[in-house]
Amino acid sequence: MVRNELAVIIAKVIENRGSIDVTCYGDAMFPLLRDGNVTTFVRVREEELQIGDVCLFETNEGHLLLYRMIDIDDEQQPAMYTFRGDTCDIPQQPVTFSHIIGKLKAVHRDGKVLYVNHWRSRLLEAAVLQIPFWSKFSRWMANRRYDRASAI
Repeated sequence: MVRNELAVIIAKVIENRGSIDVTCYGDAMFPLLRDGNVTTFVRVREEELQIGDVCLFETNEGHLLLYRMIDIDDEQQPAMYTFRGDTCDIPQQPVTFSHIIGKLKAVHRDGKVLYVNHWRSRLLEAAVLQIPFWSKFSRWMANRRYDRASAI
């Protein structure tokens, strides 16, 4: 496995302080996360992880990603965790718990804080996990949002 230096630093800060605030970029988790949102990640234990959790993790290739957990395969040892962005059709390759750096606790946007245990976040989680075409719909929303912004 190739280690990402930023992933090592973030993991160490979470280990020492219990949490870290990180600015996120990209549209893979739209509408939960938008370009430039500040996110708060906290330490997580393996037994606390659940399908639907949004986690910061390092891929086997060393990329740092923030995606939603869609599957836990605990039939094998060690357990394997599969993640996918909310606007993505294809999941990432499964990773072990050692690749998971932290769990999303809150999103800071427009001077407000949205906690992942808030009903709006839970509703979005249910939509992502239960509605088959959700990734296409949220990708369309993200593209529409960026198209409008570039027209100004």
